[in-house]
Amino acid sequence: MTYCTKCGNQLAPGARFCPKCGAAVDTPPQPVAPAATVPPPQAYAPAKKGSGLSLLLIIVGVLGLIAVIGIGGVVYVGYKVKQKVTSVAEQVTHPAPSPGENKDVSPAKNDNNDVGALLGNLGNMLGGGTDDGDPVESISDKDPVTPCPAAPFPAQTAARIPLQAGTIVTHAWGMKNGDVESRMSVASTDPASVSFSASTGEYKDDDGHDWKGSGSLHTVCNEDFASANTYATVTGTNQPKIVHGLTRLRLSDKSFQEVKSSGKTNLIYWDIVSMGDAVKPDHEGGLLTRVEPEDVAYPMIVNDERVNLPAIHLAGIMDSIGKDPRAKKDRPAHTEADVYVIDDPLNPLVLMLKLKDPVLHDSKFRIEVVKIEYKVAKPVNLVEKQLTEQKRAVTYGIYFDFNKDTIKPESEPVLKEIVQAMTDNPDWKLTVEGNTDNIGGDAYNLDLSKRRAAAVKETLVTRYHIAPDRLSTNGFGASHPIETNDTLEGRARNRRVELTRE
Repeated sequence: MTYCTKCGNQLAPGARFCPKCGAAVDTPPQPVAPAATVPPPQAYAPAKKGSGLSLLLIIVGVLGLIAVIGIGGVVYVGYKVKQKVTSVAEQVTHPAPSPGENKDVSPAKNDNNDVGALLGNLGNMLGGGTDDGDPVESISDKDPVTPCPAAPFPAQTAARIPLQAGTIVTHAWGMKNGDVESRMSVASTDPASVSFSASTGEYKDDDGHDWKGSGSLHTVCNEDFASANTYATVTGTNQPKIVHGLTRLRLSDKSFQEVKSSGKTNLIYWDIVSMGDAVKPDHEGGLLTRVEPEDVAYPMIVNDERVNLPAIHLAGIMDSIGKDPRAKKDRPAHTEADVYVIDDPLNPLVLMLKLKDPVLHDSKFRIEVVKIEYKVAKPVNLVEKQLTEQKRAVTYGIYFDFNKDTIKPESEPVLKEIVQAMTDNPDWKLTVEGNTDNIGGDAYNLDLSKRRAAAVKETLVTRYHIAPDRLSTNGFGASHPIETNDTLEGRARNRRVELTRE
């Protein structure tokens, strides 16, 4: 149905003129849709409102995502800054521990005005301070020391390895960046105590820092040798000369008797965290149980001769006990422990302590005795004996500075044996041969072994006046091992000087 656009009169289908007003119908008529077919406005309103809300929500979501990313970035940067701050603070206030000595060369201990405190406070502001360790009182060599009370010490005449003046025990420490040797010498004994002098050479710590060698003095009370269940190896000038309640070098009589009677003992290992000019003790402890029912043969160099010592093997699990100054992430947990001790009630010398934990020198923490020397009434010149019988002498008692050809003063006893052998046998001509372990490259070790052999010859010629034409030198690096290079003791025995005669 159509209508006239001028007067609104209804038009017949196909009409070209309006019959009422006569207006021409010159364009197609426009149909008018019924009102009922037009959707009400409110039908569209929700759609428009919904579209706007969706767009708004999308925009808000995008802005929220950007904000989250931004905040996350700030938090991450803050976390990394905190990590760096904490790392620097720990290097300032907790330098990497040495294998036994050198605690005296660490920076000064922390107080409220030093760099460590400022960095630590900044680290706390950036989110934490929750992994800073327990509050533990510092101790130092400046603290007043209570003298040892009078107490008996077992007579050492019949001991397998006597703990007496002149006894020297050389340890090798397993660390992340290589082996480190240290020496503990018995300086004196008295009715109350045993005193030791400790020394170590240069070494590289787990973080790659180079440390100079140093020495220190320590005393153990006889009453602690009798009954203490705590054992220590770490030394250094920053800790008190006497620390009551612990032993060094050996188990106490009480601990050894427990092992012999029940096959078990509770042992605590005493260690320290360096605080510059002071230290804070920490402890690992646990029950150790005998592994083999019988003694095991433990290879050792005693008075420059390879022997087997009867040893008891103990094993167990150790954990950090008591208050611990170390950050929680640096504390060992459920650590596998192995201990070997000489089966001798007169001197149960600890031959090896191993704690296998990633936080302890990258799981390489191992303290092992590799050489023992002690005075005998009528010493045998082993160099002369071996050269006479075999035309070859192997000596382990010539010591060099770390990675150098500088001969240490403690090498003098063996050097004097060589001089005596050549004096007693004036027709002998000797070749000095240097040997190393396999740590380091082949070319480096070969050169080092040749330089060390040359240093021995030079010392014999210049200091002891041996004719230079009676000595020649050679070096073999790590190419002539006599033990495995997979263990501390094996590497220690491969670091040697040999002599051959024509």
